Amino acid sequence: MKLKHSLLLTASTLFIFLSANSHAGREGVNAYYGLGLGAAAPQSIDILGYFDLDFDPTANMEIILGIEEDGWALEAIASRSIDAGTNLSVLDYNLQTLDLGIGYRTIEKNNRYYKFKYSKTDVDIQLDASGTTATAETEGNSLSFGMGFRMDREERMEVDITYHDNDATKEPIYFVNLRYIWGGAPYHGTAF
Repeated sequence: MKLKHSLLLTASTLFIFLSANSHAGREGVNAYYGLGLGAAAPQSIDILGYFDLDFDPTANMEIILGIEEDGWALEAIASRSIDAGTNLSVLDYNLQTLDLGIGYRTIEKNNRYYKFKYSKTDVDIQLDASGTTATAETEGNSLSFGMGFRMDREERMEVDITYHDNDATKEPIYFVNLRYIWGGAPYHGTAF
């Protein structure tokens, strides 16, 4: 058997195994939506190779849309942060992100589950110096790990930590988010 066939067989077996042990448990395709609040901590950015900017942490708001089946989900998240400062007192910044990814939720036990997600993320860093703005558009990959809690039959809350790496910032951007989600696979355990 060729290497590519072995890898295809291994990947297919892994995906079938994960789907057979997912939270959704043959629920079919379900859509969900949600809102989130969080914090972003960009480390530093190199502007045209001339100087480095160090960023203060900032708060952000999110809108979430997703489609899931058998624990797998395609998820889109748009967010925007509030203005925050930099190491230059005359320069503020904010972040605007668009995140498209594939995630997996584990089996729900005791009203809890874990979530893993890989995504492609565009992060626009808007710099504002006394009314003059400039935007650094970046794109990169994000890895997320989170824990979810069942709040009601079709409602859940998730806490995520995201590591985002791109080509413009020298160091990764970290996000911590609290999300409230409606819809998705309904809970079939004990009544609330």
